[in-house]
Amino acid sequence: MKATTKKILFISYFAGVDANCPAEWADDRLRAMDAMGIKSIVLTNYGSNQQDSESMRVYKTPSLSSDDFAHELTLRRAWGARRTVGEYTLRGAVLVCGAVLKALTRVLTRGGSGGKWSWMMSATPVGIWLGITKSIDEIYCTGGPPSAYFVGLMVSRLTGKPLKIEFQDPLVGAEINRSGYKQRAVRAVERLMLKNAALGVYVTKKAAEDARKRNPDVGGKIIHNYPAAWPYLPRERGDQNQTPKQPIQILHLGTLYGSRNLDKLFSALDSLYRKNVVQLGMVQITNLGSVYTHNAEEYKKRADFNYLPERRRLDALKIAKNADYLLLVQHDDSRSAETIPYKLYDYLNLDIPIILLIKNQEIKELCHQYSKLIADCGNEAEIASALESALGQNGGWIDQSAANSNHSDRLTIETQIAKVLSD
Repeated sequence: MKATTKKILFISYFAGVDANCPAEWADDRLRAMDAMGIKSIVLTNYGSNQQDSESMRVYKTPSLSSDDFAHELTLRRAWGARRTVGEYTLRGAVLVCGAVLKALTRVLTRGGSGGKWSWMMSATPVGIWLGITKSIDEIYCTGGPPSAYFVGLMVSRLTGKPLKIEFQDPLVGAEINRSGYKQRAVRAVERLMLKNAALGVYVTKKAAEDARKRNPDVGGKIIHNYPAAWPYLPRERGDQNQTPKQPIQILHLGTLYGSRNLDKLFSALDSLYRKNVVQLGMVQITNLGSVYTHNAEEYKKRADFNYLPERRRLDALKIAKNADYLLLVQHDDSRSAETIPYKLYDYLNLDIPIILLIKNQEIKELCHQYSKLIADCGNEAEIASALESALGQNGGWIDQSAANSNHSDRLTIETQIAKVLSD
């Protein structure tokens, strides 16, 4: 792909927003496209902190419902945006129609879906104007909420420019939308997007395969593409033969809730304590992020658990760089078969051994160098075995395959973006 010859209209509601996974996804792509010399026009939300650069121009449009617009104003205050005459004018407009749009959205989505539908009302005309006046070559939409896909679709239809859609999570899934009404709605949305897009990108093989089964007539447009993440910190692999200091630090980045929890990990660890495979005081499990599990207070009473509040992404990665092991925990249900947590790509960039409690078998392929540290997140015996591999043998991981492996097949975000934007 001749990256410098293309100009991309990049559409994502979430871009330039702290502590938000869809925004991290979008920001990484914009940073990589900038490094690749790809010129971009960015259409995003009014609260975004994304800034213009030499190869990128950013346009921010407001949501028109009162609750979403209020949230965007909160985002603007968080990064220090000054109040302007334009902002006060928007406040007046939203005051007039925002409450009505908020109520209408809740009725149509049966309680609200986070779709940011009122943003579509302002973003669509702006997107069409950008598509017509900025000489774009194609439209690349990473969404976040599905309203962004509709904006991309309308711009594509009216400009004739090809639309490439990247689904960060599948729209369709039993655990993602359990309501029959919402299942029918999201299937219709998915089909509409795939029928009109030049390319539909899913981020696991399983998600792409399932989408082809649902939409066989457009299966040729559907690909899977592991996204990769921008490497914010340099890789500085230490001496893998050195025994880690004690307590051995195992760090999980992100929120724990529902079936993504540490219950079985702690049960497995307790069994290793009882068998004297692991000694008390030898290991510390840290969660950097919120804990919303029903037994969060029980976690905090454990001597081997440490809680750190949520931090900005770069600050969190700097802390993670000092861990002996990183920890990935998937939901113990069917949604994990089609998804891979984006933090895994941050983990891989850090080059630190990863203990992987997973359901998605594709992660085994991506992290084959850590095969002895992989367990089914619902299987306590497998988790105990992975922990023993990490913590046994006098507290050091004896498998040197990661240190000695050839990393020529490592994912890079530039390569993965090129697969999406190539002709």
